[in-house]
Amino acid sequence: MKELKILALLIGLTLVTYIGIEPYAHQVMHPHLEGPDFEYLDLADIEGEGDVARGRELTAVNCTYCHSIKSDGVPQPVSKNELINKYGSEVASHLENKFELEQISNRYLSEMYTAAVPLDLSDVGNVFNEKFLKHFIKNPAYTAFESTFNLHKTNEMYRTMGHTKTKVQKDIIVEATQKEIDTFAQKNKIAMPAQEHLSDQDLNDIVVYLKSISHDVTPRHALEIACGRCHGVAYDNITPTTPTDILDKYLGMVPPDVSMMIRSKGEHYLTVFLNDPQKVLIGSSMPRVGINEATQEKIVHYLETVGDAKKEERESLGFWVLVYMTIFTVLAYLYKRKVFKEVH
Repeated sequence: MKELKILALLIGLTLVTYIGIEPYAHQVMHPHLEGPDFEYLDLADIEGEGDVARGRELTAVNCTYCHSIKSDGVPQPVSKNELINKYGSEVASHLENKFELEQISNRYLSEMYTAAVPLDLSDVGNVFNEKFLKHFIKNPAYTAFESTFNLHKTNEMYRTMGHTKTKVQKDIIVEATQKEIDTFAQKNKIAMPAQEHLSDQDLNDIVVYLKSISHDVTPRHALEIACGRCHGVAYDNITPTTPTDILDKYLGMVPPDVSMMIRSKGEHYLTVFLNDPQKVLIGSSMPRVGINEATQEKIVHYLETVGDAKKEERESLGFWVLVYMTIFTVLAYLYKRKVFKEVH
């Protein structure tokens, strides 16, 4: 009976440690880490129906100077002659290979803008949230960075003020927060210029056109569209479409390879961070990319497949390990009773 009490005590302490301390530590390390917001509630709704034909015309006028739309026959906006003039006649033979042509064109475009390679728009309508896409077209910097930064910085301010007692302290916190918001707004965060001249109807037309030409994408392709301009997946032979030296110059560092990100960060952290980096790390240089819920599920599933391929096998094996330990414990206890029964 004494041994059973000791066993019960050990099990109880283990459960308290795992269920009590571990979640508490997570709360301290990542306070207020609510789940992802796929409604993008900080952005206003842009209501209205769109016209596909007019959206196609508006996209051609406003977007194809930088972006390709391969699904609608719009190539990258760079000619072979431009590439030869830029890099010399020795590249001419490489331009006949479709893959090498795209690689050289990517370098040319990223060097031209000193930024990430402009995204091909073929499938963005199925990958990104519709409301986010409308706002991003009109004002990329505000949508991808400033709106969410302002929201979370303000929430942080109110949480901090909740621990202060005097009006003077609160005024200092408010002034410091506003200064951070103003400073962040002045930073050069994204190369794509704002399209403030576009009306709400224009945005509706463009987005409904982009949705009309989009196809369902595989988990791998979803990651390539949403993340692949800056991040690589070495475990699946994916390299960033933007040359790493340009990324280093543009961002101040080369973004990490994400092959093992699901293992190093965990599914919950990664899910929230993918949806809104500023929620996890205020001031992060990674933009909010605005993917929809279905795309995020595909990306997380893909990262699990690449970086944690043994997850299901490991979790199923865990059950049988517990069964084995339980049987072993019972047999060990019965053997102990048998042996010590004759000890006086």
